[in-house]
Formats: sequence, C-alpha cells, structure tokens
Amino acid sequence: MRWSLTWPWRRKPKTIGLALSGGGARGTAHLGVLKVLEREGIRPDCVVGVSAGSIVGAGYCAGLSVVEMEEVALDLQWSKLGRIVRPRLGFFDSQRLESYMTELIGDLQFADLSIPFVAVAADILTGQLVVLKEGSVAWAVRASCALPGIFTPVERGDQLLVDGGTINNLPVSAVREMGADYIIAVDLLPPPQDRHPRPDNLFEMWSLSFYTLLRVTHAEGKEADCLITPAVGSYGIFEFSEMEEMLEKGVKAAEARIDQIKADLGL
Repeated sequence: MRWSLTWPWRRKPKTIGLALSGGGARGTAHLGVLKVLEREGIRPDCVVGVSAGSIVGAGYCAGLSVVEMEEVALDLQWSKLGRIVRPRLGFFDSQRLESYMTELIGDLQFADLSIPFVAVAADILTGQLVVLKEGSVAWAVRASCALPGIFTPVERGDQLLVDGGTINNLPVSAVREMGADYIIAVDLLPPPQDRHPRPDNLFEMWSLSFYTLLRVTHAEGKEADCLITPAVGSYGIFEFSEMEEMLEKGVKAAEARIDQIKADLGL
C-alpha cells in the first residue's frame, strides 16, 4: 500500500503582484526596486503599470533585465519620447512614445509577454479607468503615458486615452484582479504633507498642478501588502538628468522593506 502524506502546515506559495505608479523621470526608481527584488530571488507573477510604471513594467515583463533597462533609462532624452507638434491637444506627438517602446521590446503583443502585464490608461471623455491587456504592448504604453496637455491623447474607437494617473496613479485593485494575493506597490509621489520644490518653468508648473491632484490616489496604496515609497519627491518629473540618483533611491527604499517582504512570503 502506498501512503500519501499531506503536511497541513506547508503554505501554498503566494501569487506576487507588483503595482508600479507613474512619476515621469522618477520612474527610474522602479528599476532600483526591481534590482533588489531580483537580487533576493523574488519574481513578480503579474505586473500593473501606469505611465512611467508602464514603461518599466512592459520592459520587465518582456524579458529585459534590470541592467538592460537601466542602461536604456540613463541614456534617455526628450527627443526619444516626443516630437514637437502644433499645440492643439498636446505639445508632443505621443506616436514617438510608441516607436520608442517598439525599439525597446519589439512589436510584442500582451500574449507574448513572459510575465502577465497590464497597462492602465484613462478615457478623458468619460473619466473612466481603462485597463489595457490585449493587442500591442507598445501602443498600450503610449496610451498609459500620454500626459494630458504634454503628449497628444490616443484614440481607440470612441475613447480618447490619456495617462492613467489622471484617474488612479497606483492601481492596486487592478493587480488584485489579476489574481495576486500578495501585492508590492511602488509609489513615486511624495506624501501629501511633503513640500514640492518651487517650479522653475512651465512644464514644472504643470506637473506640480497635476501631481497635486493625484494625491487622492494615495488611499489605494494602503490596500497593498507592502508599500514602497522611494524618496524622490524632491525631483521633478522631467528631471531626466537626475535619474541615476533616483534609481539609487529606489534601491534604498526596497532594501528598507525587503525583510518585511521575505517574512510575509515565508522566505
């Protein structure tokens, strides 16, 4: 007779979800967080990204290493992200964003990704959150990153899609819907009580107004099992020259939480 023993105290491995917020150039801090998770052998089972978080999330889920994405990020310039157009619905043509992502990961479809991924955009006509999980990944990232007034919006049927952060900059609920039962969320916005640096130009003035409105999304971060908040609030979302510093801020923030994460996961 063959006996089968079941150990009641052996826990089923948790499905790990990762939520990556928007934040412009601050998105480099996401790479610092991923670097620490990778070093500790913690691999997300699903990822949701908004705006800058969608760029990092798409690259990671497409199989790019953190080192590869770091090299690309530190070489990033405005000219690679947008072409100036007549300012009707945006100063920069968002098509350049799609081309940039295609160069980075190829013309991948969501079904081709090695890790399930979702990009989040918003329909500016209805004020509804739009979850993008089918079709072209590069196109979805373009829509998720289309900052209103800066990048031209993206049309899909009767929808006019813009940066998902206008509705929810940290979509923890979307990660939960993907089946995650342990969620790590990375929030790149400064806490509501923090003071922003004084704006020096039109873009910084615009971004300050935009991210002041986005503070309402901080509540959803509380629904994460582990919330990581890199100290990047003093950097502007267009400060591409400071991305190396911001990456290190991501590393430090993740290292401050890694013991909690490992304990929660039983590692």
